[in-house]
Amino acid sequence: MIQGFDSDSPPDTAPARASVSPEPEPADRWWLIPALLLTGFGLLIWQVKTHGPVVTLDVHVRGRIQDWARSPSMAWFFHLGRAMADLGDLSVALPVLLVVTALAIRATRSWRPALVTTAASAALAAVIPLKVWISRPGPSGAPHGDASFGFFPSGHTADAVLCYGTSALLLCAFVIPDGPNARHLRQAAITAACILVTATIFGLLWSNFHWLSDTVGSLCWCGAALAVLLRVANLTGNAGAGTRPRGHAVN
Repeated sequence: MIQGFDSDSPPDTAPARASVSPEPEPADRWWLIPALLLTGFGLLIWQVKTHGPVVTLDVHVRGRIQDWARSPSMAWFFHLGRAMADLGDLSVALPVLLVVTALAIRATRSWRPALVTTAASAALAAVIPLKVWISRPGPSGAPHGDASFGFFPSGHTADAVLCYGTSALLLCAFVIPDGPNARHLRQAAITAACILVTATIFGLLWSNFHWLSDTVGSLCWCGAALAVLLRVANLTGNAGAGTRPRGHAVN
């Protein structure tokens, strides 16, 4: 018999189990989108202030659009184009946001939706100082709304993005209840907001109220704000999930 071998104990023939370490959770990089949008906004400011290639592109795009707009065959579209631009008027867009905020407060029985609306209003209020600082002249001699302070970024575009966009966010996060049709309802709310913003921008360009980069600048600034608001809505929604009877965080 070989010394050290116990005949009563079977040899350990089971393969050794490899230790499996849990996969690390992906880093939450929600800040990348607002960071990229703000970077684009800064680049546009630089181009406008230094009269860079973006300004040349603005002139070219404006000329092409106005060639179409002033065509006799498109005369019927004049008033409709103005009406589309007015979708971004604060007197039109803000009541929509206030009504949706009231619905969200009622649905959640808390003031959390009001915090989101307040943050959106702060981002919107920052547009006027930006206009005054950049002091960009417009494509025509007739200022439209708060464009009298300057044309970059577009105030009407900012009104549309933050009022209609925040309204859709509140509906998706707090108002629309979970159910078989919840996904379609949320998609409809987001689609409606996108249509209203697109129509506003089209009306502004068609009516010669703004340069193209004015509207793109507002999309960058307000898009970054909406990305932050989405984060806030998700955090507040998850924090109140145990007491909130309706709605859920936006994915």
